[in-house]
Amino acid sequence: MTGYGQAAREALNFIESQRAPGSAVWRTNDHPKARPAHSLYHGAGGVILLLLELHAQSHEPQLMEKALAAGDEILAQLPTFENLSVNASTGWGGYVFVLGELARVTGQARFREAAAFCLQQIRDLAQPLGAGVGWIEPAPFADITGFSDLREVYDQSVGSAGVILTLLYADREGLDAAALDLAKAAAERLLEVGEPTPDGLRWLMMADMPFQFTAPNFAHGGAGVGYALLQLHRATGEARYLEAAQSAARYVMSRSHPVGDRGGRLVCHNEDTRKPIFYLGACHGPAGTGRLLLELHAVTGDNQWADALDQLVAGIEGAGAPEARSAGFWNNHGQCCGDAGIGEFALLLARRTGRSDYLGLARRCAEVILDASETEADRRLWRQAEHRDRPDFIQAQTGYMQGAAGIASFLQHLDGVLAGRPVKIAMPDWPAMDAS
Repeated sequence: MTGYGQAAREALNFIESQRAPGSAVWRTNDHPKARPAHSLYHGAGGVILLLLELHAQSHEPQLMEKALAAGDEILAQLPTFENLSVNASTGWGGYVFVLGELARVTGQARFREAAAFCLQQIRDLAQPLGAGVGWIEPAPFADITGFSDLREVYDQSVGSAGVILTLLYADREGLDAAALDLAKAAAERLLEVGEPTPDGLRWLMMADMPFQFTAPNFAHGGAGVGYALLQLHRATGEARYLEAAQSAARYVMSRSHPVGDRGGRLVCHNEDTRKPIFYLGACHGPAGTGRLLLELHAVTGDNQWADALDQLVAGIEGAGAPEARSAGFWNNHGQCCGDAGIGEFALLLARRTGRSDYLGLARRCAEVILDASETEADRRLWRQAEHRDRPDFIQAQTGYMQGAAGIASFLQHLDGVLAGRPVKIAMPDWPAMDAS
């Protein structure tokens, strides 16, 4: 085990120190008044994924015991979830994936049945809309925007595109025989609402946007929608999905700006601001948007997509990352917005291309992550700001997308790559490690 693997275990020790009294799950952060959560994004779902990865590496029975106990607590909570979103981050979609992975790894029927239950909730909440189906829910991020009216949401993070990726996962795993048909119906609606522009197709985060936020990247924009349609093309062979994905990629790259002196480019976070800000991570940066370009090149063999991907990676370097911080690369080291997300993408690129410079980028991200950590006895944690515009709101989180579980997942993955036995549970929104 390298120092990266040891750091991952120390991060798990921190997570374990936040176990809720009398519970099989963990508080979301180390504040004394913090409460446990169960979702993939912030809660026990993401910690379960880390435990499964570490168990696959070491075969230590106590790791599986903890994962099973947390999974059983989620099972007990499922009937109590009210007004839950369908989304892939904090909603039913995230639970489909976590429970589906528990079923896949353990072979235990109760987790498979629970994943099917969650899929049924997604199906029951679907509404016929235009040419297909969609989901109308309270607008996301009301705690930040103050807007919570009902909206149809399109994007990958909290909308229909993310649901499509969940349904494709369910189809691959045989969790639901009708999952692919529902994914195609959702895609019909997304094709219908895509906005044609001279530069290609674009999608806003939701219908009837109540504020200016045209985000072209992966989490809330056309890159994520295009990626979902591209993966649906892989599953069905339907040419219209591929054509839409290519159009989405053309639009996204039309919103890129030169960065640095080596041909780098970065796509702006929000088109509606006078001075563009460039994120670097998975949500609004190359580590997310680059997935669309990587997969387009794999499917089409067209070098324009490989060239565009090279430009985005060069943009990361042009911004001075990972060592330098910037407006779009703040005090955050997690899977969503920070170094762990870039590092994971670099490991994917290294695996798919065989290029050593990508492995070097992953190691540089890991070194920055370790330098930013705090250690307390045998525990390692990260105090960071989840939101760029709330830099003083610092937390040491336990979860996957914004906390110790996700950072530890990257560190153990890198440790496994260096040892020649990589372990990584790929989310539904991640490409396969090997192109096919």
